[in-house]
Amino acid sequence: MKTEFAGAIEIDPPLTDAEVGYVRHLADGGGSESMPWTASRDGALLRARGHADVATALASLRLLVGSMERPSRFRGTVAAYDPGPRVLVALSVTNGRVTIRTLRKARAARRRSNVIDLATRRGGVSRAIG
Repeated sequence: MKTEFAGAIEIDPPLTDAEVGYVRHLADGGGSESMPWTASRDGALLRARGHADVATALASLRLLVGSMERPSRFRGTVAAYDPGPRVLVALSVTNGRVTIRTLRKARAARRRSNVIDLATRRGGVSRAIG
């Protein structure tokens, strides 16, 4: 199962051509590992691509925002749903600060038994049968 992302980080003023090239270089595996973020052609948006796990997406977004000149120009929220643990989180960037917040935790699966305990329902069961 793969993590799904929705949303984009706005960049104002947009990235320069050199910065867009740097982001694409990192996304293509130019760093130690491939980064799930890619910049739009005009450099005004940053979107998640592929299916990276949430921890990798968060770490790479922090690295990217921290390595840019004027990190305060990044702002926005990207929602990520991880179907493995069934968790919905929001990755937010405001004033150069990247945060994560859990929007919805997985619900605990309740196991229901199909067995009826006749000893606890003796009176009601015997009247219904008899």
